[in-house]
Amino acid sequence: MSNISNPKPVKKGDRMDNDHNNLNESYTPGSKHKFEGWPILWILIAIFLISAVLWYTGAAPYLIKWIANK
Repeated sequence: MSNISNPKPVKKGDRMDNDHNNLNESYTPGSKHKFEGWPILWILIAIFLISAVLWYTGAAPYLIKWIANK
């Protein structure tokens, strides 16, 4: 890679490495971020299932009226 003051590098060491084409090393991924949202996901699934059961059994309007009166 050249710079403005020296457009032609004197030696090969002045250039950037071009090792991205060398695939001799095995692929070792870095530490991946672990998904920490599982408790929130389970709570949302439980709320959805409870509300679905209440909706299909017809108890949802009674529950909404009970909450509104509180």
